[in-house]
Amino acid sequence: MKGLFLMEETLYIVVMIPAWNEAGSIGEAVSSIYEQTRLPDRIFVVPNNTTDLTSVEAMAAGAEVLVMPGKNEKKKAGALNWALEKLSPTLDAQRSAVLVMDADTMIEPDFIEKAEKKMIEEARVGGVSSIFVGRNSTNLLGILQQMEFARFARLVHKRAEVYVLSGTASLISWDVLKEIKGARLEAKLLPEGESYYDVDSMTEDNELTLAILVLGFSVPHVSVKSITDVMEDYNSLYHQRKRWYIGALQNIKEYGRKMPPWMRMIYWVQQIGLYMALAITPIVLFAFTIYLIQVVLSEGAVLGWSRLTSIVLLVLYLFVQVATVWDQGWKCRLVALSYFPEIVYAIFLLIFYAAALWSFLTGKDMKWKHT
Repeated sequence: MKGLFLMEETLYIVVMIPAWNEAGSIGEAVSSIYEQTRLPDRIFVVPNNTTDLTSVEAMAAGAEVLVMPGKNEKKKAGALNWALEKLSPTLDAQRSAVLVMDADTMIEPDFIEKAEKKMIEEARVGGVSSIFVGRNSTNLLGILQQMEFARFARLVHKRAEVYVLSGTASLISWDVLKEIKGARLEAKLLPEGESYYDVDSMTEDNELTLAILVLGFSVPHVSVKSITDVMEDYNSLYHQRKRWYIGALQNIKEYGRKMPPWMRMIYWVQQIGLYMALAITPIVLFAFTIYLIQVVLSEGAVLGWSRLTSIVLLVLYLFVQVATVWDQGWKCRLVALSYFPEIVYAIFLLIFYAAALWSFLTGKDMKWKHT
């Protein structure tokens, strides 16, 4: 029978979906929860600062609604802290976990089942992540993000743990959340704070992951996808990526020596490698393109060794690019085969990274913007 899942030990699982003006997508998000092979015990949508019909659509889809009173100055993290505090007596009554997911996301049907199993069977699991991929897009910018996410998902699949618990959908241990809150109040193991999520972080999911790891818990995934929206205009993409990049740098700086050496090595090398890769990749691709043009112009119609080598290298590169997005459909395959759109996209990301680094270093234009 659908929704029936038997296990010797089970968790009390609450779904929590913070939402800001998500009337158009909240119904699909809630419906994807009702499609789970292991149904949660309760589903809550937490509208905050909302001016549309998010609450109405959430209730129509079958969710309970917790409306945060007044104006929420602390955005998503503030809404989650308020809702978790409100539900804490219920969560304390038994071994519990909270599935936190975005309002523009759908998760594959077996996520809760597999995540619960992972949390019960393995020791010291702080949170279990989904692997996010982009929703099918109709414009070039969205398709490029869809391709980017698909390739990143392939890399994550090869690892036992994630770099960051996905904000799109992750099951988080309630006991670990309480331990995090206690550690924030003590301000010894973790940076000082007052609640479960850090309301001052621009990327609360990244920060929560660091907190979980510092306290000695793991953040595995279960190879299940969450499908989320992509940014289909330049301005939204710019603000999204800038917030991601600034937030990651802020969190690493804030934690400093509170992170054990192995964590400092991983996360700083990751950031440095990210900047180096983005700086080098467009240069290499442009240089290769210019080289191809020079070979063609210099040898005319004669198929010399230089041209043959260039053609073979280009074909191999395009083969890899197409193969790594093959499961995303014909649009992604065609864009990958076109070669140049991905070069331009990489340059745009490099510009966004540079803007984020400049803001981080100067302290200017650091405001959180919804995307």
